[in-house]
Amino acid sequence: MYKKYLLKILGIVFPALLAVSCIVPYEPGELLNKEGILVVEGNISITGPFDIQITRSAALPTTSSSPGSIHYERNALVYVRDRYGTVYTSESHSAYGEYHFDFSDQSPDLQSEYQLVIELQDGTTYESDFRKARHSSSMELHYKIDTLQEKLIIYVDTYDISGESTHYNWKFRESWDYVSQIMSLAFLDNNIVKETEDFRPWMYRCWDNRESSEILLVETSSLSEDRINDLVLHTINFRDIRITQHYSIEVIQTVLDRDAYAYMQNMKKNSNDIGDLFSPQPNEISGNIRCVSDPSVRAIGFVSVCNSVSKRLFISCMGLPGYPRERLPEDTLMPLSASAQSLARLKQEGYSPYLVDPLAKASYWNLTRCIDCRSKGGTINIPSFWPAEWPRY
Repeated sequence: MYKKYLLKILGIVFPALLAVSCIVPYEPGELLNKEGILVVEGNISITGPFDIQITRSAALPTTSSSPGSIHYERNALVYVRDRYGTVYTSESHSAYGEYHFDFSDQSPDLQSEYQLVIELQDGTTYESDFRKARHSSSMELHYKIDTLQEKLIIYVDTYDISGESTHYNWKFRESWDYVSQIMSLAFLDNNIVKETEDFRPWMYRCWDNRESSEILLVETSSLSEDRINDLVLHTINFRDIRITQHYSIEVIQTVLDRDAYAYMQNMKKNSNDIGDLFSPQPNEISGNIRCVSDPSVRAIGFVSVCNSVSKRLFISCMGLPGYPRERLPEDTLMPLSASAQSLARLKQEGYSPYLVDPLAKASYWNLTRCIDCRSKGGTINIPSFWPAEWPRY
């Protein structure tokens, strides 16, 4: 989730902000042409599934024309260990360095302490410190359609009667569907314009998603009670494509201990300060991941042990103004007997068929980007959690 900030810090702060000069730029030799720093993202959850992502940035570039890149640690041995020596291994991992765990059915001790262990193929071993799980309070979501500000506003409420939570972090993943500007009942197949079956539109409705990009933190220790009401989690402008049809947001609330909260605050501050010549130099970001096989090797990340809670909110956005529509050119009519070369040329010019007129023996064409919903970044794959009563195409 926080790779955006970590990459900024690794790729910009270290080479650019250690020394600033308008005459001779300083390039720290110790950071050039070396393998990047290991970055660990995620938290251990003993009550449900969780993911740990492990990446490593490339060597810092020696010139502006040779940017670094991300390396995903795909074949590491990653496991969780408790104080008694019990080991919980990852169930699977992806090509993006994501290691999936779920040992909640193995009755882990809720009162024990846990650590993350990473063993790389080169023999290097990293460990987080042992930490005990934090209590996570319940959470409620609600929203408001603000016609004055022309925004959809999503709020979160939480309350912990025990007063033990106090340090909160939220992240979310939003999903939405949208439709094309033109409903197409025809498509091009092997240079032949065909009608869709049963009047089902072609590439008309798509689904897309996005993860939160901001670090949202709140501390309640200075309040009279551990309660948060009507905290603005997310806002979306009426003209945004995300709220033209249907929208869903899954929010994950994690209660952090004081150290983890300070780490997140530090990372948020550094991310916000990057880019301003006169802003304070970013604080050192490290966390609680250390290389036990070579203490001189740095790593970045803070792994907490938590009982995160999640909730999903569904919102029907029908009736909202929606994003501005493009002014369409006049339709192009093509005879159904048109040659393959003529159809291919029109396709290359950015047009697609959307209607067949059997009487006129012609097909109607217009801009593909206004016909094919995939041109706006989504796919026709329906999310598994999508309500059955909402349109499917």
